[in-house]
Amino acid sequence: MADAEAALSAVLAWVRDVTPDSPALGPIAGISDSELRQLARLGALLRARLVGDASAALVAVLTPDGAIDAPDGVLAALDTLIAEDAVVHLADLYAAIVSPAKRRPLGTFFTPREYAQAIVDGFANRHEAPSAVVDVGAGVGIFSEIARAKWPAASIQAIDINPLTLGLQAVAAAKLPAWNVELVLADYRRWLNSNQPSAPTLYLGNPPYTRWQLLDPVVRLDLLQAAGGLVGARANLSTLFLAMTLAKLRAEDSLAMIIPAGWMRADYGRKLRGRLRALTQRQVSLRLADSWRFHEAIVDAVLVEVGPEVSTAQPIEVSDWSGSERLTLSRTEGEAAFAAPGRARLAVARQQDRGRAFGDFGRVTRGTATGANQFFVRTMRAWDELHIPAEFRRTLARRLRPGSDSTLPTLETAELLVLERYDRGTDDRVDAWIGAGENEGLHELHLCSKRARWFDLSAELKIPDVIISALARDVFHVLENPTGLAITNNLFGLYWTADATPEERTTLLDWLRSAGGQATLRSSASVEANGLHRLSPKTIGELTVNLPTLSTMPVRLGLTGLVVGGGRSK
Repeated sequence: MADAEAALSAVLAWVRDVTPDSPALGPIAGISDSELRQLARLGALLRARLVGDASAALVAVLTPDGAIDAPDGVLAALDTLIAEDAVVHLADLYAAIVSPAKRRPLGTFFTPREYAQAIVDGFANRHEAPSAVVDVGAGVGIFSEIARAKWPAASIQAIDINPLTLGLQAVAAAKLPAWNVELVLADYRRWLNSNQPSAPTLYLGNPPYTRWQLLDPVVRLDLLQAAGGLVGARANLSTLFLAMTLAKLRAEDSLAMIIPAGWMRADYGRKLRGRLRALTQRQVSLRLADSWRFHEAIVDAVLVEVGPEVSTAQPIEVSDWSGSERLTLSRTEGEAAFAAPGRARLAVARQQDRGRAFGDFGRVTRGTATGANQFFVRTMRAWDELHIPAEFRRTLARRLRPGSDSTLPTLETAELLVLERYDRGTDDRVDAWIGAGENEGLHELHLCSKRARWFDLSAELKIPDVIISALARDVFHVLENPTGLAITNNLFGLYWTADATPEERTTLLDWLRSAGGQATLRSSASVEANGLHRLSPKTIGELTVNLPTLSTMPVRLGLTGLVVGGGRSK
């Protein structure tokens, strides 16, 4: 691992060593001149390691407007990355060169190996081996690699419009014997219209995660038409890819795609839900995974698996990722929203239990979604080194970790940049930081661009009465917040109702920290990989609370166990 880290650093140092007159690749929408020059250097490395029948079109796109000679030492470092784990390390390399803001228009976020392996294994456990596999939006090829190992007799085609990631896959493939994957540089929408395999095919993968707002208006119309009316405006590109694939699916074909889960309830997904319910002779499985991380993208995701047609009626099911909770959905509800594990159970519990609703005491929301944490969140020391005045910084609860006992967590803090009513020209150092953010394209990110002034999130500041951890394996941490710490959306905030008495508040907090309260929280959470449980503000609000007698509960103090990790209270 140390060798790989050193090799990655060496390759990145050479790739980033560009000047204004360095050779560049041709224009790519949203990519800066400097990044095009860095990508030209990356392309030179890839061309030096492409072997066999690499597509002439792919090589042409990777060739810049001038000669680039890659040093032997840098090529040796690249070989180290390829030898250890080509797919993973080459994905890291690309992600380090092109910022998340610039990758977002192409939806380039790479799937961790464990997610891809679970998807392929799950399909193989339920269905016959496919004769052909199409890796949709293949990226650097993690699904192609796993599918090749699982079904060595299948023909595999990896489709992607991004020549850099496809070139990375070609280099990764060069180290593997008997590589049976055809790399196709193409727009999947157009390819699907005329190039489907003739054999029974599995359409597999993690289609590009591009929001509707980032799609070109002309392209939007073409995508909606390709989707055959199964989705409406505002659908993200992943959902459009799912719909257009479903529209082309033959009786013997199947699909397994991991996409954002919004379509399960959103209006734009009505027709898609109706189509899935109408596929009565296909087994349909939906596996939910809340807030999965795909490199820098955090997505509430769902694996959509549609099997081939059979002669008998098949179920349509939705489950959490672990499969510990599974619901069979009705095929007769047409375009209605799909139920999710947890909500149905909580509704029944509320009807059978005489306890009070959690919402009687307070409301729970996520923290501030900054849209660009690298701009807004830093340690106190980092802000000091940038000479950003303290008046523009607010102490932030960054993480809750286990404390000295089971009830009160240790708090790690940072500082949040809050430029309320800041006018440019007021402070040179703040202006320079804003300018650096704009040079990175942060002002064009979705959440930032929606603000009147992209760098001012004061109107969205979240300072709750109580801070609650959103994700846990054993304990959901609960911490009172008397000093007014801000939170971002990795944490939840509880805000008391006006009529919740001090005694009720204390009792509720102690109940939440108790074994019974923790069990209730876990019962509302989705179950993810490695035994992790993830809460949802909505389901917390739907919980039934059975509080013990007030007089039997001890009163606890708030910020016991405070550890300040570079912040200050204000």
